[in-house]
Amino acid sequence: MDDERITDASLMIGLSLYDEAEAALRAALRDADRDGDDRLASLALEGLGTIANRKGQDGRAQELLEQALERARRPDPVERRSLYITVARLRSFAGDSEGSIELIEECRGRVAEAGDPDPAVVALYAIALSFACADAGQYGRAQTLLADVIRHAEDLDLTVRGHLYYALARLNINTGRNDKAVEYADRLLEVRLAANATTQLSDAHLMCAHARLDAGDTAKAGEHLEQARRHAPTPLGAVDEGFVLVEEARHALQMGEHELALTQARAAIELLADRAVPGELGSAYLVIARVHDDTGDDDRADRAYQMAVDAFRLQGGWPTDLAKAYRRYGKFLRRRGRVDDALEMLEAAGDVGV
Repeated sequence: MDDERITDASLMIGLSLYDEAEAALRAALRDADRDGDDRLASLALEGLGTIANRKGQDGRAQELLEQALERARRPDPVERRSLYITVARLRSFAGDSEGSIELIEECRGRVAEAGDPDPAVVALYAIALSFACADAGQYGRAQTLLADVIRHAEDLDLTVRGHLYYALARLNINTGRNDKAVEYADRLLEVRLAANATTQLSDAHLMCAHARLDAGDTAKAGEHLEQARRHAPTPLGAVDEGFVLVEEARHALQMGEHELALTQARAAIELLADRAVPGELGSAYLVIARVHDDTGDDDRADRAYQMAVDAFRLQGGWPTDLAKAYRRYGKFLRRRGRVDDALEMLEAAGDVGV
Protein backbone atom coordinates (compact mmCIF):
# COMPACT_ATOMS: atom_id res chain seq x y z
CA MET A 1 0.00 0.00 0.00
CA ASP A 2 2.75 2.43 0.92
CA ASP A 3 4.78 1.72 -2.24
CA GLU A 4 1.64 2.24 -4.30
CA ARG A 5 1.17 5.67 -2.76
CA ILE A 6 4.73 6.60 -3.72
CA THR A 7 4.15 5.29 -7.25
CA ASP A 8 0.89 7.20 -7.56
CA ALA A 9 2.58 10.38 -6.31
CA SER A 10 5.35 9.94 -8.88
CA LEU A 11 2.76 9.71 -11.64
CA MET A 12 1.06 12.87 -10.36
CA ILE A 13 4.41 14.70 -10.32
CA GLY A 14 4.91 13.66 -13.95
CA LEU A 15 1.54 15.23 -14.75
CA SER A 16 2.47 18.43 -12.83
CA LEU A 17 -0.26 17.71 -10.24
CA TYR A 18 2.01 18.95 -7.50
CA ASP A 19 -0.57 19.76 -4.82
CA GLU A 20 -2.17 16.34 -5.05
CA ALA A 21 1.19 14.59 -5.06
CA GLU A 22 2.43 16.59 -2.09
CA ALA A 23 -0.67 15.72 -0.05
CA ALA A 24 -0.18 12.01 -0.76
CA LEU A 25 3.52 12.14 0.08
CA ARG A 26 2.98 14.02 3.33
CA ALA A 27 0.40 11.42 4.38
CA ALA A 28 2.91 8.67 3.59
CA LEU A 29 5.60 10.48 5.55
CA ARG A 30 3.35 10.79 8.59
CA ASP A 31 2.65 7.06 8.48
CA ALA A 32 6.35 6.30 8.05
CA ASP A 33 7.24 8.44 11.07
CA ARG A 34 4.56 6.71 13.13
CA ASP A 35 5.68 3.22 12.12
CA GLY A 36 9.42 3.86 12.11
CA ASP A 37 9.59 2.93 8.42
CA ASP A 38 12.76 4.70 7.29
CA ARG A 39 12.60 3.41 3.73
CA LEU A 40 9.10 4.77 3.17
CA ALA A 41 10.07 8.04 4.85
CA SER A 42 13.07 8.36 2.54
CA LEU A 43 10.96 7.75 -0.56
CA ALA A 44 8.35 10.28 0.59
CA LEU A 45 11.05 12.87 1.30
CA GLU A 46 12.54 12.24 -2.14
CA GLY A 47 9.15 12.85 -3.72
CA LEU A 48 8.67 16.08 -1.78
CA GLY A 49 12.15 17.19 -2.77
CA THR A 50 11.37 16.46 -6.40
CA ILE A 51 8.29 18.67 -6.22
CA ALA A 52 10.29 21.50 -4.66
CA ASN A 53 12.90 21.08 -7.37
CA ARG A 54 10.26 21.24 -10.11
CA LYS A 55 8.93 24.45 -8.57
CA GLY A 56 12.41 25.97 -8.63
CA GLN A 57 12.81 25.92 -4.85
CA ASP A 58 16.36 24.63 -5.00
CA GLY A 59 17.27 25.28 -1.37
CA ARG A 60 14.18 23.51 -0.07
CA ALA A 61 14.66 20.69 -2.56
CA GLN A 62 18.22 20.10 -1.44
CA GLU A 63 17.18 20.09 2.22
CA LEU A 64 14.49 17.47 1.61
CA LEU A 65 16.66 15.28 -0.60
CA GLU A 66 19.59 15.36 1.80
CA GLN A 67 17.13 14.24 4.49
CA ALA A 68 16.02 11.41 2.19
CA LEU A 69 19.62 10.21 1.94
CA GLU A 70 20.18 10.30 5.67
CA ARG A 71 16.82 8.78 6.60
CA ALA A 72 17.65 5.74 4.45
CA ARG A 73 21.20 5.66 5.88
CA ARG A 74 22.89 6.28 2.54
CA PRO A 75 20.85 3.78 0.49
CA ASP A 76 22.02 1.59 -2.38
CA PRO A 77 23.48 3.90 -5.07
CA VAL A 78 22.18 1.63 -7.81
CA GLU A 79 18.58 1.51 -6.59
CA ARG A 80 18.48 5.19 -5.62
CA ARG A 81 20.79 6.65 -8.27
CA SER A 82 18.31 9.38 -9.24
CA LEU A 83 18.31 10.63 -5.64
CA TYR A 84 22.10 10.75 -5.41
CA ILE A 85 22.54 12.41 -8.80
CA THR A 86 19.91 15.07 -8.04
CA VAL A 87 21.49 15.87 -4.67
CA ALA A 88 24.87 16.20 -6.37
CA ARG A 89 23.44 18.57 -8.97
CA LEU A 90 21.78 20.73 -6.31
CA ARG A 91 25.01 20.89 -4.33
CA SER A 92 26.74 22.22 -7.43
CA PHE A 93 23.98 24.77 -8.01
CA ALA A 94 24.43 25.93 -4.41
CA GLY A 95 28.14 26.48 -5.02
CA ASP A 96 29.31 23.28 -3.34
CA SER A 97 30.82 21.57 -6.36
CA GLU A 98 33.39 19.84 -4.16
CA GLY A 99 30.59 18.33 -2.08
CA SER A 100 28.94 17.19 -5.30
CA ILE A 101 32.13 15.53 -6.50
CA GLU A 102 32.62 13.83 -3.15
CA LEU A 103 29.10 12.37 -3.18
CA ILE A 104 29.35 11.01 -6.72
CA GLU A 105 32.83 9.58 -6.08
CA GLU A 106 31.41 7.78 -3.04
CA CYS A 107 28.64 6.29 -5.17
CA ARG A 108 31.03 5.20 -7.90
CA GLY A 109 33.22 3.49 -5.34
CA ARG A 110 30.29 1.61 -3.81
CA VAL A 111 29.03 0.54 -7.24
CA ALA A 112 32.47 -0.80 -8.15
CA GLU A 113 32.85 -2.63 -4.83
CA ALA A 114 29.54 -4.43 -5.40
CA GLY A 115 31.06 -6.20 -8.42
CA ASP A 116 29.83 -6.69 -11.99
CA PRO A 117 28.26 -3.22 -12.23
CA ASP A 118 25.58 -2.36 -14.76
CA PRO A 119 27.31 -0.36 -17.57
CA ALA A 120 24.36 2.05 -17.66
CA VAL A 121 24.75 2.86 -13.96
CA VAL A 122 28.51 3.31 -14.36
CA ALA A 123 27.89 5.66 -17.29
CA LEU A 124 25.24 7.70 -15.48
CA TYR A 125 27.53 8.30 -12.50
CA ALA A 126 30.42 9.23 -14.81
CA ILE A 127 28.15 11.74 -16.56
CA ALA A 128 26.99 13.15 -13.21
CA LEU A 129 30.61 13.49 -12.10
CA SER A 130 31.45 15.33 -15.33
CA PHE A 131 28.75 17.91 -14.50
CA ALA A 132 30.20 18.45 -11.04
CA CYS A 133 33.76 18.68 -12.37
CA ALA A 134 32.74 21.25 -14.98
CA ASP A 135 31.02 23.32 -12.29
CA ALA A 136 34.24 23.15 -10.27
CA GLY A 137 36.26 24.35 -13.25
CA GLN A 138 37.86 20.93 -13.82
CA TYR A 139 37.12 20.91 -17.55
CA GLY A 140 39.86 18.50 -18.52
CA ARG A 141 38.62 15.88 -16.11
CA ALA A 142 35.03 16.43 -17.22
CA GLN A 143 36.07 15.89 -20.84
CA THR A 144 38.00 12.73 -19.94
CA LEU A 145 35.03 11.26 -18.08
CA LEU A 146 32.71 11.87 -21.00
CA ALA A 147 35.26 10.57 -23.51
CA ASP A 148 35.37 7.29 -21.57
CA VAL A 149 31.59 7.02 -21.75
CA ILE A 150 31.28 7.97 -25.41
CA ARG A 151 33.60 5.13 -26.44
CA HIS A 152 30.84 2.74 -25.38
CA ALA A 153 27.89 4.93 -26.38
CA GLU A 154 26.51 2.48 -28.93
CA ASP A 155 26.19 -0.16 -26.20
CA LEU A 156 24.10 2.13 -24.00
CA ASP A 157 20.35 2.56 -24.20
CA LEU A 158 18.85 5.68 -25.70
CA THR A 159 18.04 7.23 -22.34
CA VAL A 160 21.64 7.05 -21.13
CA ARG A 161 22.93 8.26 -24.49
CA GLY A 162 20.59 11.23 -24.16
CA HIS A 163 22.16 12.12 -20.80
CA LEU A 164 25.61 11.74 -22.38
CA TYR A 165 24.91 14.02 -25.34
CA TYR A 166 23.26 16.59 -23.08
CA ALA A 167 26.39 16.66 -20.91
CA LEU A 168 28.67 16.94 -23.95
CA ALA A 169 26.61 19.76 -25.45
CA ARG A 170 26.60 21.60 -22.12
CA LEU A 171 30.35 21.20 -21.61
CA ASN A 172 31.14 22.46 -25.11
CA ILE A 173 28.76 25.39 -24.71
CA ASN A 174 30.36 26.38 -21.45
CA THR A 175 33.87 26.17 -22.88
CA GLY A 176 33.08 28.00 -26.12
CA ARG A 177 33.39 25.13 -28.59
CA ASN A 178 30.39 26.13 -30.69
CA ASP A 179 30.69 23.58 -33.51
CA LYS A 180 30.95 20.66 -31.08
CA ALA A 181 28.10 22.04 -28.99
CA VAL A 182 25.84 22.11 -32.06
CA GLU A 183 26.92 18.59 -33.03
CA TYR A 184 26.12 17.09 -29.63
CA ALA A 185 22.90 19.06 -29.26
CA ASP A 186 21.77 17.57 -32.57
CA ARG A 187 22.68 14.08 -31.36
CA LEU A 188 20.74 14.72 -28.17
CA LEU A 189 17.65 15.59 -30.16
CA GLU A 190 18.10 12.54 -32.41
CA VAL A 191 18.19 10.06 -29.53
CA ARG A 192 15.28 11.74 -27.74
CA LEU A 193 13.22 11.43 -30.93
CA ALA A 194 14.33 7.82 -31.43
CA ALA A 195 13.36 7.01 -27.85
CA ASN A 196 10.02 8.77 -28.28
CA ALA A 197 10.91 10.72 -25.13
CA THR A 198 8.19 13.29 -25.69
CA THR A 199 8.48 14.76 -22.20
CA GLN A 200 12.16 15.57 -22.85
CA LEU A 201 11.90 16.99 -26.36
CA SER A 202 11.45 20.55 -25.12
CA ASP A 203 14.78 20.47 -23.27
CA ALA A 204 16.51 18.96 -26.31
CA HIS A 205 15.19 21.67 -28.63
CA LEU A 206 16.15 24.32 -26.07
CA MET A 207 19.71 22.97 -25.99
CA CYS A 208 19.81 23.05 -29.80
CA ALA A 209 18.56 26.64 -29.76
CA HIS A 210 21.17 27.71 -27.20
CA ALA A 211 24.02 26.13 -29.15
CA ARG A 212 22.90 27.71 -32.41
CA LEU A 213 22.47 31.15 -30.87
CA ASP A 214 26.05 30.92 -29.63
CA ALA A 215 27.11 29.89 -33.14
CA GLY A 216 25.18 32.79 -34.71
CA ASP A 217 22.66 30.57 -36.54
CA THR A 218 19.71 32.76 -35.56
CA ALA A 219 17.15 31.37 -38.01
CA LYS A 220 17.70 27.73 -37.04
CA ALA A 221 17.72 28.68 -33.35
CA GLY A 222 14.31 30.26 -33.83
CA GLU A 223 12.94 27.02 -35.29
CA HIS A 224 14.18 25.07 -32.28
CA LEU A 225 12.66 27.61 -29.90
CA GLU A 226 9.29 27.17 -31.57
CA GLN A 227 9.59 23.41 -31.09
CA ALA A 228 10.69 23.86 -27.48
CA ARG A 229 7.47 25.78 -26.83
CA ARG A 230 5.40 23.24 -28.73
CA HIS A 231 6.69 20.28 -26.73
CA ALA A 232 6.85 22.00 -23.34
CA PRO A 233 4.69 20.41 -20.63
CA THR A 234 1.55 22.18 -19.50
CA PRO A 235 1.69 23.94 -17.15
CA LEU A 236 5.34 24.90 -17.57
CA GLY A 237 6.99 25.56 -14.22
CA ALA A 238 8.25 29.04 -13.40
CA VAL A 239 11.92 28.10 -13.65
CA ASP A 240 11.52 26.21 -16.93
CA GLU A 241 9.51 29.12 -18.34
CA GLY A 242 12.33 31.43 -17.30
CA PHE A 243 14.92 29.32 -19.11
CA VAL A 244 12.88 29.40 -22.32
CA LEU A 245 12.37 33.15 -22.02
CA VAL A 246 16.12 33.73 -21.68
CA GLU A 247 16.76 31.95 -24.99
CA GLU A 248 13.84 33.75 -26.64
CA ALA A 249 15.28 37.05 -25.44
CA ARG A 250 18.69 36.17 -26.88
CA HIS A 251 17.02 35.23 -30.15
CA ALA A 252 15.03 38.47 -30.31
CA LEU A 253 18.23 40.44 -29.69
CA GLN A 254 19.99 38.69 -32.56
CA MET A 255 16.96 39.43 -34.75
CA GLY A 256 17.22 43.12 -33.87
CA GLU A 257 13.85 43.12 -32.11
CA HIS A 258 14.90 45.24 -29.14
CA GLU A 259 11.55 45.77 -27.46
CA LEU A 260 10.70 42.08 -27.61
CA ALA A 261 14.15 41.19 -26.26
CA LEU A 262 13.68 43.56 -23.31
CA THR A 263 10.20 42.23 -22.55
CA GLN A 264 11.33 38.61 -22.57
CA ALA A 265 14.50 39.23 -20.58
CA ARG A 266 12.64 41.17 -17.89
CA ALA A 267 10.00 38.45 -17.66
CA ALA A 268 12.76 35.84 -17.27
CA ILE A 269 14.41 37.82 -14.47
CA GLU A 270 11.11 38.12 -12.64
CA LEU A 271 10.65 34.35 -12.76
CA LEU A 272 14.23 33.36 -12.01
CA ALA A 273 15.54 36.02 -9.65
CA ASP A 274 15.19 33.99 -6.45
CA ARG A 275 15.42 30.49 -7.85
CA ALA A 276 17.54 29.95 -10.96
CA VAL A 277 21.21 29.32 -11.34
CA PRO A 278 22.90 32.73 -11.49
CA GLY A 279 24.20 32.15 -15.01
CA GLU A 280 20.69 32.24 -16.44
CA LEU A 281 20.15 35.61 -14.79
CA GLY A 282 23.47 36.76 -16.19
CA SER A 283 22.31 35.88 -19.70
CA ALA A 284 19.07 37.82 -19.20
CA TYR A 285 20.86 40.89 -17.84
CA LEU A 286 23.35 40.75 -20.70
CA VAL A 287 20.48 40.93 -23.19
CA ILE A 288 19.13 44.00 -21.41
CA ALA A 289 22.59 45.59 -21.32
CA ARG A 290 23.12 45.06 -25.02
CA VAL A 291 19.72 46.50 -25.93
CA HIS A 292 20.36 49.65 -23.89
CA ASP A 293 23.90 49.82 -25.28
CA ASP A 294 22.58 49.63 -28.85
CA THR A 295 19.93 52.28 -28.19
CA GLY A 296 22.25 54.69 -26.39
CA ASP A 297 20.79 54.46 -22.87
CA ASP A 298 24.20 54.47 -21.17
CA ASP A 299 23.09 54.53 -17.54
CA ARG A 300 20.78 51.55 -17.89
CA ALA A 301 23.31 49.69 -20.01
CA ASP A 302 26.01 50.25 -17.38
CA ARG A 303 23.81 48.90 -14.57
CA ALA A 304 22.73 45.88 -16.60
CA TYR A 305 26.31 45.03 -17.59
CA GLN A 306 27.30 45.14 -13.92
CA MET A 307 24.40 42.86 -12.99
CA ALA A 308 25.35 40.41 -15.76
CA VAL A 309 28.98 40.27 -14.70
CA ASP A 310 28.07 39.83 -11.04
CA ALA A 311 25.69 36.97 -11.86
CA PHE A 312 28.16 35.14 -14.06
CA ARG A 313 30.83 35.47 -11.38
CA LEU A 314 28.54 33.58 -8.99
CA GLN A 315 27.96 30.72 -11.43
CA GLY A 316 30.57 28.00 -11.49
CA GLY A 317 31.34 26.35 -14.82
CA TRP A 318 30.35 29.23 -17.14
CA PRO A 319 33.73 30.76 -18.12
CA THR A 320 32.81 31.49 -21.73
CA ASP A 321 29.73 33.50 -20.75
CA LEU A 322 31.64 35.38 -18.07
CA ALA A 323 34.41 36.24 -20.55
CA LYS A 324 31.81 37.46 -23.07
CA ALA A 325 30.22 39.68 -20.44
CA TYR A 326 33.60 41.12 -19.44
CA ARG A 327 34.50 41.85 -23.08
CA ARG A 328 31.19 43.45 -23.96
CA TYR A 329 31.25 45.58 -20.81
CA GLY A 330 34.86 46.52 -21.51
CA LYS A 331 34.05 47.64 -25.04
CA PHE A 332 31.08 49.64 -23.74
CA LEU A 333 33.27 51.38 -21.16
CA ARG A 334 35.96 52.13 -23.74
CA ARG A 335 33.44 53.75 -26.08
CA ARG A 336 32.29 55.92 -23.17
CA GLY A 337 35.86 57.07 -22.50
CA ARG A 338 36.31 55.12 -19.25
CA VAL A 339 39.62 53.69 -20.37
CA ASP A 340 40.93 52.39 -17.04
CA ASP A 341 37.68 50.61 -16.22
CA ALA A 342 37.56 49.20 -19.74
CA LEU A 343 41.08 47.78 -19.43
CA GLU A 344 40.15 46.16 -16.13
CA MET A 345 37.21 44.36 -17.75
CA LEU A 346 39.18 43.31 -20.83
CA GLU A 347 42.02 41.98 -18.67
CA ALA A 348 39.50 40.07 -16.57
CA ALA A 349 38.16 38.50 -19.77
CA GLY A 350 41.65 37.37 -20.65
CA ASP A 351 42.13 35.88 -17.20
CA VAL A 352 39.07 33.63 -17.53
CA GLY A 353 40.49 30.40 -18.90
CA VAL A 354 39.13 26.96 -19.67
